[in-house]
Amino acid sequence: MGMMTTYNEIIAFAIDKEQEAVELYSDLAERAQSPSGKILFKELADMETGHKTKLEKLDIAYFSSQDLKQPEDLKIADYLVDVELTPDSTYQDIVLFAAKREKAAFDLYSDLARIYTTIPDVKKIFDVLAQEEAYHKLKLEREYDEVVYKED
Repeated sequence: MGMMTTYNEIIAFAIDKEQEAVELYSDLAERAQSPSGKILFKELADMETGHKTKLEKLDIAYFSSQDLKQPEDLKIADYLVDVELTPDSTYQDIVLFAAKREKAAFDLYSDLARIYTTIPDVKKIFDVLAQEEAYHKLKLEREYDEVVYKED
C-alpha cells in the first residue's frame, strides 16, 4: 500500500469519526435534561465540526511531497469504541460512550502526531486535535458524574 493511500485512508477515517461525533453530540444536545448539558453538547458538536474542517483542509499534495515514513502500524480497529448504543441506552450510557470515543480520538491524533514528528506543521495540527479531544473527554466525564450523582 502506498503512502498516499495510507495517508488518505487515515484522514478519511478521522473525518468520518468527526462527522459521527457531530451527530452524536447534536443528538445528546436534544436529549440533555439540563440547560448546561444542552450547551455543553452544542459546544462539543461545534468543536467537532471544526475538527472535521481542519482535517478536510489538510493538503494532501503537501504530504505526498514529503518524505514520510509509512504509518503501517496504525491499526484502525484500535481507535474504535467497543460499546454499542441501542435505543434503550440511557443518557448516562451515551455520555460514557462519547467519553470513550474521545479517548479513542485522542489516541489516534497522538499517534499521528508521533508519526509526523519530522513535519512540525503537521505534528502541530494533530497535537492540537489530540489536546482538544482530551479536553472533551474531561468535560464528558464531568457531565457523567453530575448526572450519576444527581440521581442518588
